[in-house]
Amino acid sequence: MLSKKWIVFAQDLARESRSYRKFFHAMKTDSTISLYAYSMKRFMDFLHNERHIDDPSDYDELLDFDTEKITDILEDFVYHLNSTQKPKGVTTILAGPELFFEMNRKIWHKKLVRKSIKKDDMESGGKVPISTEEIKTMLEYAKHPRDKALVHFLASTGARPAGLHDPILRVKHLAYMPNPNNPNQEQNWCYAVKIYDESKEGYWTFLTPEATLALNRYFGWRKHIRKEEFDDETPIFATFSRSAKDKHLGMHGMKQIFRNLINRSNLQRIKKGNRYDKAQNYMFRKRFNTILKLNNDVNSNIAEKLMAHKRGLDGTYLQPTKEECYREFVKAIPQLTIDPTERQKADLEEKQEKIDQLEATVQENSKLKQKLDAQEDRVTKLEEMLFDSNFHPLSKSS
Repeated sequence: MLSKKWIVFAQDLARESRSYRKFFHAMKTDSTISLYAYSMKRFMDFLHNERHIDDPSDYDELLDFDTEKITDILEDFVYHLNSTQKPKGVTTILAGPELFFEMNRKIWHKKLVRKSIKKDDMESGGKVPISTEEIKTMLEYAKHPRDKALVHFLASTGARPAGLHDPILRVKHLAYMPNPNNPNQEQNWCYAVKIYDESKEGYWTFLTPEATLALNRYFGWRKHIRKEEFDDETPIFATFSRSAKDKHLGMHGMKQIFRNLINRSNLQRIKKGNRYDKAQNYMFRKRFNTILKLNNDVNSNIAEKLMAHKRGLDGTYLQPTKEECYREFVKAIPQLTIDPTERQKADLEEKQEKIDQLEATVQENSKLKQKLDAQEDRVTKLEEMLFDSNFHPLSKSS
């Protein structure tokens, strides 16, 4: 949930209220500010409706509450949310008020509040990855170059949807990577993409040659048809709505694109409760994760880095370079590629690389054998000279 409305709302309150200012400065990203500002406002409205406070805009009033009072109102808020929200949703909304009290040094019985959240015995949805064939069908129904590029982008990177907007992905976040099978090839092969740039969560991910081509075709359409001039600050995915305030494609627009593609391609999804087995955006991430983890050639620790996962101490101590991450990503390109023709091409290139490596090994072994044969010839000649019939080690002439 990313809304400028809530970011501006939080900024205004931070200037007016000292308690809210502490709360505001504890949030590091726009998406967190947007979500927590919304949940905190929802909490204040609840307290006002329940007559716990007089003014829903007076956040400083909460500082007068003692430990028992804070515990009671948080428990009441949880019971209220339980009637309309799933446990995960309750936890997400509760995080805002909890952070507010923490930053203002208030104490409450946190375990009691958390135990008030109802248990969810239903199987959670969103676990099933989209298949390569289903993506191929979806691409057939994507008529706009932007939509094709967007599908390829998520299928190739497995990025979270927020990765496109926090911060906004721009041309400066792209870097070309060479063809590892032919480093001298002039044509650029893959894009590297910096997600969450200028953040400790930042990481490099990559586009397959197929996805790189789709993105370049989309760029070409914008340059030649829309007459856009590109620079480092140009958004990778743009909006074309005349009523839009921003130039980049927003979260709402992106979700609408995928809703339309899912409906048009008749993607089969099974509904479980309020969710589908294939999540609208995360089904691409599930597929990406599955492909990398099932590929035994891909280093499992770097696979976690490509997923932007933190894995124990490796999250801190393992800091592979962009090139090292790319080397592992390349191993999964054939499986990540959508088009069967392109996938066969990637397979052939991979096989050709192995053949080239084998031929190089054979040639090296041949050279070593030649050197060994020459060395053996020299040893044989020396032995013949040493034991020549005209030479005797005990003779006087010796």
